[in-house]
Amino acid sequence: MNDDYSQPDFYRFNSDSIELIREIIGRSCRFSSILDLGAGCGIIGIEVANTTVPCKLVLLELQEEFFSHLLDNCKKKLSSQVQYDIVISSFSQFDSIFKFDLIVCNPPYYLPGKGVLSKNPLRARSRSFIIDSWKILLEKMTHLLDPKGKALIVLKEDPELLRIIRLEIDLLKLSLTKISKGKLMILELSRLDKK
Repeated sequence: MNDDYSQPDFYRFNSDSIELIREIIGRSCRFSSILDLGAGCGIIGIEVANTTVPCKLVLLELQEEFFSHLLDNCKKKLSSQVQYDIVISSFSQFDSIFKFDLIVCNPPYYLPGKGVLSKNPLRARSRSFIIDSWKILLEKMTHLLDPKGKALIVLKEDPELLRIIRLEIDLLKLSLTKISKGKLMILELSRLDKK
């Protein structure tokens, strides 16, 4: 894995993304369909898809400023055996009749009113839940996840955020497993109604 991904000036993927990639690749699982929610430059989805070809990859990103970078990264870094789609949309507006057996997400860091927003509005938008919320993100994951699939979310270790997520999970038909990685936590979600 290399770090020469095309990215907008206001954004840089971080070690959280690399840790999530390592966790997934270390499992040596195969996936026929991958959804990268809040894809940014696409590094998580692309790197994971390259280990499980052939497969279908959907890169969902809110900010249109990422589109040309996602396209460039898919053309240069993604195996030709991976079919991909780039979708510019919020979580709440995105829908698919297709269900995914792997959903990955390195979500925005900050909830409204928490943390310090960047003075650059594009950077602030990429780091904060300004448009959607945890409730919407988790509902969308539940709706789009194949009954036998997994969703993995990487976050900074934060007991309060974990409590908020657990409250939302309790309202959905999902199970949650927390994997501690130093200052990070990876949350693994699966549906309770597995067929």
